[in-house]
Order: sequence, then C-alpha cells, then structure tokens
Amino acid sequence: MMNCETVKICRDRYLAENSFDVESYGARRFPIFVGKWTVFMPNPGQLKFHDLHHVVSGYGTGLVSEAEISAYELRGGCHSLIIFILCVGAIFFAMFVAPKRIRAAWRRAEGTRTLYDFDLPYEDLLEMTVGELRRKLGIPEGGMRREI
Repeated sequence: MMNCETVKICRDRYLAENSFDVESYGARRFPIFVGKWTVFMPNPGQLKFHDLHHVVSGYGTGLVSEAEISAYELRGGCHSLIIFILCVGAIFFAMFVAPKRIRAAWRRAEGTRTLYDFDLPYEDLLEMTVGELRRKLGIPEGGMRREI
C-alpha cells in the first residue's frame, strides 16, 4: 500500500482483491476459512476496522496472515471478547504452520495501537493517507508485513 494514498482507496483495493465488500460489515455472520471448511462466526461489528488493519499493516488474508494481524490486534488493543477469541484461535492454528512468523508479528506489534478504541470517526479515517494512519497507530512506514 502506498503511504500517500487515502485509506479509502487502499481499503477498496484490498476488498476487491479479496472478493470482499462493505456490505459484509452489517451482516449477522462472517465466514472464516479453515482449510477446505467454511465456519461462520457472529459478526462483532468491527470488521470495518479489521479491514483497515489489513490496509495499514500490509498483512494478507490467509491463515498465517490472519494470525499475524491477530497478534497485532491483541498487542495493540482488543477489548472485545469475541475478537479476543478469534485472534487467539487464529494464532493457535497458525503456530502449527508458521511459528516464527507469528512470534515475529507479535514482537513487531509492541507499542502499536488498533482502531478498535480509536477516537476518530470511521469516515475521517478513510480520508487520511495510509502513512498518516500508520503514524497514529505506531505502525512502521512500510507496514508490518515481513517475509521470514
């Protein structure tokens, strides 16, 4: 993601690349893909912020990437029981596949913040540049994703 592009432009690109849409933000449930199985979980109402975490962190949507973003969300601030359970579950399963990546993501998330209890309206976040939002959340300029 380019630091100078707006969060909205990058969010829309992220959604399109992953066959997601903003309509899912209001859905009662959302899918989690575990191998060849699809599990539906109750929507905690925070998917719009979770998607922006993908934008600013640079983490993808596969099992290991979701665990990396879960490490960030746990360390950066998660005050919802359902989000906590989802994050711990993602990390648990990914630790069997890529423990080094998960530990590294946990370390990189030290000192960061999440949008789950951020004080700006969502529409204002969308108008910021990715670089501005990264700075406010304590995320490095190039995002958090690293190849290990």
